[in-house]
Amino acid sequence: MEEVRVRKGAIQVRGIFVLAFSAAMLAGGVFPVQAAPTGPGAPPEVERYDEATYARLQDNRIEYDEIPDLVHEYNPDISKAWDTYMSSKEDYAGIVTELESQYRTVKDTADGYISAGQLMGNQLLISTGRQLTKGYQGVIQGMRDTVNKWDTNKRNTSMLRNAERQVTAGTQSAMIGYETIRQNIATLETMVRLYEQQVEMMNRMAGLGMATGTDLAGANSSLLTARAQLASLSSQQESVRRTLCMLLGYDPDSYPEICPIPEFDMSRLEGMNLEEDTVKAIGNNQTLISQRTSEKGKTNDQIAARSRMIEEGDQKLTIEMQRLYQEVQDKKAAYEAARTGFAAAEKSREAAERQYRLGLLSQVQYIGTQISYHQKKAEKESANLNLLQAMENYDWGVMGFAAVE
Repeated sequence: MEEVRVRKGAIQVRGIFVLAFSAAMLAGGVFPVQAAPTGPGAPPEVERYDEATYARLQDNRIEYDEIPDLVHEYNPDISKAWDTYMSSKEDYAGIVTELESQYRTVKDTADGYISAGQLMGNQLLISTGRQLTKGYQGVIQGMRDTVNKWDTNKRNTSMLRNAERQVTAGTQSAMIGYETIRQNIATLETMVRLYEQQVEMMNRMAGLGMATGTDLAGANSSLLTARAQLASLSSQQESVRRTLCMLLGYDPDSYPEICPIPEFDMSRLEGMNLEEDTVKAIGNNQTLISQRTSEKGKTNDQIAARSRMIEEGDQKLTIEMQRLYQEVQDKKAAYEAARTGFAAAEKSREAAERQYRLGLLSQVQYIGTQISYHQKKAEKESANLNLLQAMENYDWGVMGFAAVE
Protein backbone atom coordinates (compact mmCIF):
# COMPACT_ATOMS: atom_id res chain seq x y z
CA MET A 1 0.00 0.00 0.00
CA GLU A 2 2.83 2.35 0.82
CA GLU A 3 4.40 1.84 -2.64
CA VAL A 4 1.11 2.57 -4.38
CA ARG A 5 0.74 5.79 -2.41
CA VAL A 6 4.21 6.94 -3.42
CA ARG A 7 3.60 6.33 -7.14
CA LYS A 8 0.26 8.12 -7.07
CA GLY A 9 1.87 11.09 -5.33
CA ALA A 10 4.67 11.17 -7.88
CA ILE A 11 2.13 11.45 -10.69
CA GLN A 12 0.40 14.33 -8.88
CA VAL A 13 3.68 16.17 -8.36
CA ARG A 14 4.69 15.76 -12.00
CA GLY A 15 1.39 17.31 -13.05
CA ILE A 16 1.96 20.25 -10.75
CA PHE A 17 5.46 20.83 -12.10
CA VAL A 18 4.15 20.72 -15.68
CA LEU A 19 1.68 23.43 -14.69
CA ALA A 20 4.47 25.48 -13.15
CA PHE A 21 6.61 25.10 -16.27
CA SER A 22 3.73 26.25 -18.46
CA ALA A 23 3.31 29.29 -16.27
CA ALA A 24 7.01 30.10 -16.55
CA MET A 25 6.76 29.92 -20.34
CA LEU A 26 3.77 32.26 -20.21
CA ALA A 27 5.72 34.79 -18.16
CA GLY A 28 8.55 34.95 -20.66
CA GLY A 29 6.40 34.83 -23.80
CA VAL A 30 5.53 37.49 -26.34
CA PHE A 31 1.99 38.76 -26.14
CA PRO A 32 0.03 39.62 -29.28
CA VAL A 33 -0.63 43.29 -29.92
CA GLN A 34 -4.16 44.15 -30.99
CA ALA A 35 -5.60 47.56 -31.66
CA ALA A 36 -8.25 48.67 -29.17
CA PRO A 37 -9.96 52.01 -28.64
CA THR A 38 -8.50 53.11 -25.32
CA GLY A 39 -8.10 56.80 -26.02
CA PRO A 40 -8.14 59.75 -23.63
CA GLY A 41 -11.19 59.65 -21.47
CA ALA A 42 -10.28 56.21 -20.16
CA PRO A 43 -8.65 56.67 -16.75
CA PRO A 44 -4.84 56.23 -16.71
CA GLU A 45 -3.01 54.30 -14.02
CA VAL A 46 -3.56 56.40 -10.89
CA GLU A 47 -0.52 55.13 -9.01
CA ARG A 48 1.79 56.00 -11.92
CA TYR A 49 1.21 59.78 -11.84
CA ASP A 50 0.94 62.67 -9.43
CA GLU A 51 -2.40 64.49 -9.23
CA ALA A 52 -1.47 67.30 -11.63
CA THR A 53 -0.11 64.95 -14.30
CA TYR A 54 -3.12 62.67 -13.92
CA ALA A 55 -5.44 65.60 -14.61
CA ARG A 56 -3.40 66.80 -17.61
CA LEU A 57 -3.63 63.41 -19.29
CA GLN A 58 -7.42 63.70 -19.36
CA ASP A 59 -7.84 67.36 -20.34
CA ASN A 60 -8.28 66.75 -24.09
CA ARG A 61 -5.13 68.75 -24.84
CA ILE A 62 -2.04 67.33 -26.52
CA GLU A 63 1.17 68.83 -25.15
CA TYR A 64 4.60 67.85 -26.42
CA ASP A 65 6.07 66.89 -23.05
CA GLU A 66 3.08 64.60 -22.37
CA ILE A 67 3.72 62.38 -25.39
CA PRO A 68 5.55 59.52 -23.55
CA ASP A 69 2.72 59.21 -21.01
CA LEU A 70 -0.01 59.62 -23.63
CA VAL A 71 1.55 56.87 -25.77
CA HIS A 72 1.82 54.54 -22.78
CA GLU A 73 -1.76 55.08 -21.70
CA TYR A 74 -3.66 55.60 -24.93
CA ASN A 75 -1.86 54.35 -28.02
CA PRO A 76 -4.15 51.47 -29.07
CA ASP A 77 -1.40 48.92 -29.70
CA ILE A 78 0.85 49.87 -26.78
CA SER A 79 -1.88 50.17 -24.16
CA LYS A 80 -3.42 46.87 -25.27
CA ALA A 81 -0.06 45.12 -25.11
CA TRP A 82 0.55 46.36 -21.55
CA ASP A 83 -3.00 45.39 -20.53
CA THR A 84 -2.41 41.88 -21.88
CA TYR A 85 0.91 41.62 -20.09
CA MET A 86 -0.55 42.79 -16.78
CA SER A 87 -3.55 40.47 -17.14
CA SER A 88 -1.08 37.62 -17.53
CA LYS A 89 0.41 38.69 -14.21
CA GLU A 90 -2.92 37.99 -12.55
CA ASP A 91 -3.12 34.59 -14.24
CA TYR A 92 0.41 33.77 -13.17
CA ALA A 93 -0.31 34.87 -9.60
CA GLY A 94 -3.33 32.56 -9.64
CA ILE A 95 -1.09 29.65 -10.60
CA VAL A 96 1.23 30.47 -7.69
CA THR A 97 -1.74 30.47 -5.33
CA GLU A 98 -2.84 27.10 -6.72
CA LEU A 99 0.62 25.65 -6.23
CA GLU A 100 0.68 26.95 -2.66
CA SER A 101 -2.64 25.26 -2.01
CA GLN A 102 -1.16 21.96 -3.22
CA TYR A 103 1.78 22.15 -0.84
CA ARG A 104 0.14 19.86 1.70
CA THR A 105 -0.31 17.17 -0.94
CA VAL A 106 3.31 17.47 -2.03
CA LYS A 107 4.45 17.36 1.60
CA ASP A 108 2.46 14.17 2.19
CA THR A 109 4.02 12.65 -0.91
CA ALA A 110 7.49 13.65 0.23
CA ASP A 111 6.82 12.18 3.68
CA GLY A 112 5.76 9.00 1.92
CA TYR A 113 9.09 8.78 0.15
CA ILE A 114 10.93 9.36 3.42
CA SER A 115 8.85 6.79 5.32
CA ALA A 116 9.31 4.20 2.57
CA GLY A 117 13.05 4.89 2.49
CA GLN A 118 13.38 4.54 6.22
CA LEU A 119 11.32 1.34 6.16
CA MET A 120 13.44 -0.20 3.40
CA GLY A 121 16.70 1.36 4.47
CA ASN A 122 16.87 3.14 1.10
CA GLN A 123 18.79 6.40 1.44
CA LEU A 124 17.91 7.42 -2.11
CA LEU A 125 14.18 7.51 -1.31
CA ILE A 126 14.81 9.50 1.84
CA SER A 127 16.94 12.02 -0.07
CA THR A 128 14.31 12.21 -2.83
CA GLY A 129 11.58 13.00 -0.31
CA ARG A 130 13.56 15.77 1.31
CA GLN A 131 14.57 17.26 -2.06
CA LEU A 132 10.97 17.15 -3.22
CA THR A 133 9.81 19.34 -0.34
CA LYS A 134 12.74 21.71 -0.70
CA GLY A 135 12.44 21.87 -4.49
CA TYR A 136 8.72 22.53 -4.41
CA GLN A 137 9.16 25.34 -1.92
CA GLY A 138 11.89 26.77 -4.13
CA VAL A 139 9.62 26.69 -7.20
CA ILE A 140 6.86 28.49 -5.33
CA GLN A 141 9.24 31.12 -3.98
CA GLY A 142 10.80 31.66 -7.40
CA MET A 143 7.41 32.11 -9.01
CA ARG A 144 6.28 34.42 -6.22
CA ASP A 145 9.41 36.53 -6.80
CA THR A 146 8.53 36.65 -10.49
CA VAL A 147 5.08 38.00 -9.65
CA ASN A 148 6.52 40.59 -7.29
CA LYS A 149 9.00 41.78 -9.94
CA TRP A 150 6.55 41.48 -12.83
CA ASP A 151 6.19 45.21 -13.48
CA THR A 152 9.95 45.88 -13.52
CA ASN A 153 11.26 42.68 -15.11
CA LYS A 154 13.50 44.09 -17.86
CA ARG A 155 13.84 40.82 -19.74
CA ASN A 156 10.11 40.18 -20.00
CA THR A 157 9.19 43.79 -20.78
CA SER A 158 12.09 44.76 -23.03
CA MET A 159 10.17 44.16 -26.26
CA LEU A 160 7.19 46.15 -25.00
CA ARG A 161 9.34 49.01 -23.74
CA ASN A 162 11.27 49.19 -27.01
CA ALA A 163 8.05 49.21 -29.04
CA GLU A 164 6.67 51.96 -26.82
CA ARG A 165 9.80 54.06 -27.25
CA GLN A 166 9.68 53.68 -31.03
CA VAL A 167 6.04 54.79 -31.09
CA THR A 168 6.94 57.70 -28.80
CA ALA A 169 9.73 58.80 -31.17
CA GLY A 170 7.35 58.58 -34.13
CA THR A 171 4.69 60.55 -32.30
CA GLN A 172 7.19 63.27 -31.40
CA SER A 173 8.14 63.57 -35.06
CA ALA A 174 4.47 63.73 -36.05
CA MET A 175 3.80 66.55 -33.58
CA ILE A 176 6.92 68.44 -34.68
CA GLY A 177 5.74 68.05 -38.27
CA TYR A 178 2.28 69.30 -37.35
CA GLU A 179 3.71 72.31 -35.52
CA THR A 180 5.95 73.10 -38.51
CA ILE A 181 2.94 73.06 -40.83
CA ARG A 182 0.85 75.14 -38.44
CA GLN A 183 3.53 77.81 -38.14
CA ASN A 184 4.02 77.87 -41.90
CA ILE A 185 0.28 78.23 -42.44
CA ALA A 186 0.11 81.15 -40.01
CA THR A 187 3.02 82.80 -41.79
CA LEU A 188 1.56 82.19 -45.24
CA GLU A 189 -1.85 83.57 -44.23
CA THR A 190 -0.12 86.77 -43.19
CA MET A 191 2.03 86.79 -46.30
CA VAL A 192 -1.01 86.35 -48.56
CA ARG A 193 -2.66 89.40 -46.99
CA LEU A 194 0.54 91.43 -47.43
CA TYR A 195 1.04 90.27 -51.01
CA GLU A 196 -2.59 91.14 -51.79
CA GLN A 197 -1.96 94.66 -50.50
CA GLN A 198 1.25 94.78 -52.48
CA VAL A 199 -0.50 93.71 -55.72
CA GLU A 200 -3.26 96.26 -55.15
CA MET A 201 -0.72 99.05 -54.72
CA MET A 202 1.29 97.91 -57.72
CA ASN A 203 -1.86 98.05 -59.83
CA ARG A 204 -2.53 101.61 -58.69
CA MET A 205 1.09 102.63 -59.25
CA ALA A 206 1.15 100.99 -62.71
CA GLY A 207 -1.94 103.01 -63.62
CA LEU A 208 -0.05 106.13 -62.63
CA GLY A 209 3.03 105.06 -64.52
CA MET A 210 4.99 104.60 -61.31
CA ALA A 211 5.47 100.80 -61.63
CA THR A 212 6.46 98.59 -64.56
CA GLY A 213 4.76 95.46 -65.83
CA THR A 214 7.66 93.49 -64.43
CA ASP A 215 7.02 94.90 -60.95
CA LEU A 216 3.34 93.96 -61.21
CA ALA A 217 4.10 90.47 -62.54
CA GLY A 218 6.56 89.87 -59.69
CA ALA A 219 4.02 90.87 -57.07
CA ASN A 220 1.33 88.64 -58.64
CA SER A 221 3.75 85.73 -58.84
CA SER A 222 4.58 86.01 -55.12
CA LEU A 223 0.88 86.11 -54.27
CA LEU A 224 0.00 83.08 -56.40
CA THR A 225 2.91 81.08 -54.99
CA ALA A 226 1.91 81.88 -51.40
CA ARG A 227 -1.73 80.90 -52.10
CA ALA A 228 -0.67 77.60 -53.68
CA GLN A 229 1.62 76.78 -50.76
CA LEU A 230 -1.14 77.65 -48.29
CA ALA A 231 -3.63 75.32 -49.99
CA SER A 232 -1.10 72.48 -50.06
CA LEU A 233 -0.13 72.90 -46.41
CA SER A 234 -3.75 72.97 -45.27
CA SER A 235 -4.28 69.54 -46.83
CA GLN A 236 -1.08 68.19 -45.27
CA GLN A 237 -2.04 69.59 -41.87
CA GLU A 238 -5.26 67.59 -41.76
CA SER A 239 -3.46 64.39 -42.70
CA VAL A 240 -0.81 64.85 -40.01
CA ARG A 241 -3.45 65.85 -37.46
CA ARG A 242 -5.37 62.61 -38.03
CA THR A 243 -2.18 60.57 -37.77
CA LEU A 244 -1.25 62.27 -34.50
CA CYS A 245 -4.72 61.62 -33.09
CA MET A 246 -4.56 57.92 -34.00
CA LEU A 247 -1.10 57.54 -32.45
CA LEU A 248 -2.45 58.94 -29.17
CA GLY A 249 -5.70 56.98 -29.15
CA TYR A 250 -8.04 59.79 -30.20
CA ASP A 251 -10.79 59.33 -32.74
CA PRO A 252 -9.27 60.99 -35.85
CA ASP A 253 -12.59 62.75 -36.39
CA SER A 254 -12.31 64.39 -32.98
CA TYR A 255 -10.49 67.65 -32.47
CA PRO A 256 -8.41 67.72 -29.28
CA GLU A 257 -6.42 70.88 -28.74
CA ILE A 258 -2.91 70.41 -30.12
CA CYS A 259 -0.81 72.84 -28.12
CA PRO A 260 2.13 74.76 -29.59
CA ILE A 261 5.57 73.30 -28.94
CA PRO A 262 7.61 75.51 -26.59
CA GLU A 263 10.91 77.08 -27.60
CA PHE A 264 13.78 74.60 -27.61
CA ASP A 265 15.55 74.28 -24.27
CA MET A 266 19.17 75.10 -25.11
CA SER A 267 20.35 73.58 -21.82
CA ARG A 268 19.76 70.15 -23.36
CA LEU A 269 22.88 70.71 -25.46
CA GLU A 270 25.02 70.93 -22.34
CA GLY A 271 24.50 67.25 -21.59
CA MET A 272 25.95 66.09 -24.91
CA ASN A 273 29.25 64.21 -24.79
CA LEU A 274 29.84 62.37 -28.05
CA GLU A 275 32.42 59.94 -26.72
CA GLU A 276 30.44 58.92 -23.65
CA ASP A 277 27.13 58.96 -25.50
CA THR A 278 28.52 56.67 -28.21
CA VAL A 279 29.56 54.12 -25.58
CA LYS A 280 26.02 54.22 -24.18
CA ALA A 281 24.51 53.93 -27.66
CA ILE A 282 26.59 50.82 -28.42
CA GLY A 283 25.57 49.27 -25.12
CA ASN A 284 21.87 50.01 -25.68
CA ASN A 285 21.50 49.20 -29.38
CA GLN A 286 19.44 46.03 -29.87
CA THR A 287 21.07 45.17 -33.19
CA LEU A 288 24.52 45.23 -31.62
CA ILE A 289 23.31 43.39 -28.54
CA SER A 290 22.04 40.60 -30.78
CA GLN A 291 25.41 40.45 -32.52
CA ARG A 292 27.33 40.32 -29.25
CA THR A 293 25.10 37.57 -27.84
CA SER A 294 25.14 35.45 -31.02
CA GLU A 295 26.85 32.04 -31.08
CA LYS A 296 30.61 32.29 -31.24
CA GLY A 297 30.93 29.58 -33.85
CA LYS A 298 33.00 26.42 -33.84
CA THR A 299 35.61 27.00 -36.50
CA ASN A 300 38.27 29.69 -36.58
CA ASP A 301 36.64 31.20 -39.66
CA GLN A 302 33.27 31.41 -37.92
CA ILE A 303 34.81 32.96 -34.82
CA ALA A 304 36.74 35.49 -36.92
CA ALA A 305 33.63 36.34 -38.99
CA ARG A 306 31.61 36.98 -35.83
CA SER A 307 34.35 39.22 -34.42
CA ARG A 308 34.45 41.22 -37.66
CA MET A 309 30.66 41.56 -37.61
CA ILE A 310 30.70 42.91 -34.04
CA GLU A 311 33.57 45.30 -34.79
CA GLU A 312 31.90 46.57 -37.97
CA GLY A 313 28.61 47.06 -36.12
CA ASP A 314 30.33 49.15 -33.45
CA GLN A 315 32.10 51.21 -36.12
CA LYS A 316 28.90 51.83 -38.06
CA LEU A 317 27.07 52.98 -34.96
CA THR A 318 30.00 55.20 -34.00
CA ILE A 319 29.80 56.85 -37.43
CA GLU A 320 26.02 57.22 -37.11
CA MET A 321 26.34 58.86 -33.69
CA GLN A 322 28.92 61.25 -35.14
CA ARG A 323 26.43 62.12 -37.88
CA LEU A 324 23.62 62.69 -35.38
CA TYR A 325 25.91 64.81 -33.21
CA GLN A 326 27.01 66.92 -36.16
CA GLU A 327 23.41 67.36 -37.24
CA VAL A 328 22.60 68.84 -33.83
CA GLN A 329 25.57 71.20 -34.12
CA ASP A 330 24.51 72.26 -37.62
CA LYS A 331 20.92 72.86 -36.55
CA LYS A 332 22.14 74.78 -33.51
CA ALA A 333 24.22 77.07 -35.73
CA ALA A 334 21.28 77.53 -38.12
CA TYR A 335 18.96 78.34 -35.21
CA GLU A 336 21.35 80.89 -33.73
CA ALA A 337 21.76 82.52 -37.15
CA ALA A 338 17.99 82.58 -37.66
CA ARG A 339 17.48 84.03 -34.20
CA THR A 340 20.01 86.76 -34.94
CA GLY A 341 18.33 87.50 -38.26
CA PHE A 342 14.92 87.68 -36.61
CA ALA A 343 16.19 90.06 -33.92
CA ALA A 344 17.50 92.36 -36.65
CA ALA A 345 14.17 92.10 -38.51
CA GLU A 346 12.32 93.05 -35.33
CA LYS A 347 14.38 96.23 -34.99
CA SER A 348 13.86 97.07 -38.66
CA ARG A 349 10.14 96.55 -38.28
CA GLU A 350 9.94 98.82 -35.23
CA ALA A 351 11.90 101.51 -37.06
CA ALA A 352 9.70 101.15 -40.14
CA GLU A 353 6.53 101.52 -38.07
CA ARG A 354 7.83 104.76 -36.54
CA GLN A 355 8.86 106.10 -39.93
CA TYR A 356 5.55 105.08 -41.50
CA ARG A 357 3.55 106.87 -38.78
CA LEU A 358 5.65 110.00 -39.38
CA GLY A 359 5.11 109.78 -43.13
CA LEU A 360 8.78 109.11 -43.79
CA LEU A 361 8.15 105.71 -45.38
CA SER A 362 5.88 104.84 -48.30
CA GLN A 363 3.23 102.15 -47.99
CA VAL A 364 5.08 99.97 -50.49
CA GLN A 365 8.27 100.21 -48.45
CA TYR A 366 6.36 99.58 -45.23
CA ILE A 367 4.72 96.42 -46.60
CA GLY A 368 8.11 95.25 -47.86
CA THR A 369 9.47 95.58 -44.34
CA GLN A 370 6.51 93.60 -42.95
CA ILE A 371 7.08 90.83 -45.48
CA SER A 372 10.76 90.62 -44.54
CA TYR A 373 9.88 90.50 -40.83
CA HIS A 374 7.46 87.58 -41.22
CA GLN A 375 9.91 85.71 -43.42
CA LYS A 376 12.61 86.00 -40.74
CA LYS A 377 10.13 84.99 -38.06
CA ALA A 378 9.22 81.87 -40.03
CA GLU A 379 12.90 81.03 -40.50
CA LYS A 380 13.51 81.23 -36.74
CA GLU A 381 10.47 79.08 -35.91
CA SER A 382 11.47 76.50 -38.48
CA ALA A 383 15.08 76.43 -37.23
CA ASN A 384 13.82 75.96 -33.67
CA LEU A 385 11.80 72.88 -34.61
CA ASN A 386 14.63 71.49 -36.75
CA LEU A 387 16.97 71.74 -33.76
CA LEU A 388 14.42 70.03 -31.52
CA GLN A 389 14.04 67.14 -33.98
CA ALA A 390 17.82 66.77 -34.32
CA MET A 391 18.19 66.69 -30.53
CA GLU A 392 15.46 64.06 -30.20
CA ASN A 393 17.14 61.94 -32.88
CA TYR A 394 20.44 62.13 -31.02
CA ASP A 395 18.88 61.24 -27.67
CA TRP A 396 17.03 58.29 -29.17
CA GLY A 397 20.32 57.18 -30.68
CA VAL A 398 21.91 57.19 -27.23
CA MET A 399 19.01 55.10 -25.96
CA GLY A 400 19.72 52.47 -28.60
CA PHE A 401 17.52 53.40 -31.51
CA ALA A 402 20.09 54.67 -34.00
CA ALA A 403 20.00 52.73 -37.26
CA VAL A 404 22.78 50.21 -37.87
CA GLU A 405 22.74 48.74 -41.38
